[in-house]
Order: sequence, then structure tokens, then C-alpha cells
Amino acid sequence: MTTYIFNGSKIGLLTCIFDAYYEKRIPNLITDKPVQSGFGDVVYEIENDLEKAERVKNCLKGVATPNVLKDLNLALKSGQENKFTVIFNYLKAVIDNKRIDVSKNFADQRILAFCDLLKKITNEIHRFKGFIRFEESRDGYFYAHYTPENDITWLLMPHFTARLADQAFIIHDTKRNVLALYDGQSVRQVDGGDGIVTVYLSDEEVNFRKLWQTYYDSVNIKERKNHRLMKSFLPIKFWKNLPEKCVDIANF
Repeated sequence: MTTYIFNGSKIGLLTCIFDAYYEKRIPNLITDKPVQSGFGDVVYEIENDLEKAERVKNCLKGVATPNVLKDLNLALKSGQENKFTVIFNYLKAVIDNKRIDVSKNFADQRILAFCDLLKKITNEIHRFKGFIRFEESRDGYFYAHYTPENDITWLLMPHFTARLADQAFIIHDTKRNVLALYDGQSVRQVDGGDGIVTVYLSDEEVNFRKLWQTYYDSVNIKERKNHRLMKSFLPIKFWKNLPEKCVDIANF
């Protein structure tokens, strides 16, 4: 098996594509993590090369398959373990058939895998537009925390800045410890690194949380709870971010 290891950047991935064609050596696996190689396996470490990346980018601009670069940027937000291999295989299919639109050729497993990866991202964006919960902090801004599978925080910001145009807020991806901040005028993203983010809720918000939980308990009929249906709409792993569901997690 042939493996390419790179730094996980867009430039690095495009460099991998250039080297694969130039060396006539198609890797079975592309990753940004260390790998345990077996007997007969070959591992190549690919260094970023801006010139090579630009040549691949210009090539992709001239293919018949539409929105390739836009789809590439979206696909790189995936949290899927094998995303780089999936993206590489798709781009190779596009380049090999540059005069044909291959985006709907689902008989090709490379195309199908890539489209499935994109669908998981767009579905999650759509889902969290409705399931993110904001809570008021003591400092007056609104704070929401969630744990998405994909790196979609920046992609959610246009939706929430339109809805909360005059309100300062923070959306915090606790899985990656990335925060998107909006001050009522501009947006910026902050990497929390290994630090711990602490937010103190206002007294009114604490009361609202209790009210939510009381309302949730009062409108539900204990004997008719349908946990299977509830989990089909929203997996349990996301419940911890919903004020109205916090008290219910312990029952599963």
C-alpha cells in the first residue's frame, strides 16, 4: 500500500495530487496523521509546494465538472477520518475526465463517496440552524455551544448574523475548541487551543433554563415517550447542548 502524509492543508492536498501525477504513483491512502506501515507498504511525506498547488488549481478551473473548487473547500470541512483520500479520488476522477461532467456519475464509487461526504456536511449545517441554543451571559452577549461532526462553525455564521443582526453572540465548537464571535458588525474566528472556555450565565438565563426544563417535563407524557423516534431526529450525543434535554440524558 502506498501512503501520502501531508500537513492537512488545502495547498498540501493539491501538492499531493501534482506529485501523484508527476511520479505516476497513485496513493491508496492520504492522511495528515502518522500511520503504522506494514511489510511492503511505502510512505511518502509530501511537503507543501505553492507552485505545484497553483498548477493543479488552474487545471481544476478548466474541467467540465462544475463547482469543483467550491466543493473542495466544503469537503475540507469534513470530520470524516478518510476525507483526504475521498477528496483525492474525486479530484483524480475529475481531472482524468476533464471534458466530461462526472459529478452525477454515481456508478463510480469515487464520485458516490465524495457526494456522500458533502451531503453529511450540508445536512449537519441544516440541522444545527435549528438545534443550536443561545443563552445569555452575565456580560450581555449570547453564547451557544455544540459538538458538530464537521468543522461547520464558520459556515453557520451567515445564517445567525442575519437572524441576530444587532446582537453580539458567540458560537463555540467544543469538539475543536473553535469560537466564532460576532459583535453586531463584524465576525471573527478564534482558536481556543487547549484552553478552557468559561461562560457565566445571567441570573435571568438560569431561570429560563429551569423554565425550559419544567415546560419540557410538563408537556411530555412519561408513559408515551418514544425514545427511538427522539433519537432518530437528533442523536443523544447532541442532547447535552440542549437546555431542555440536559436532565433527560441520565435516563439513557
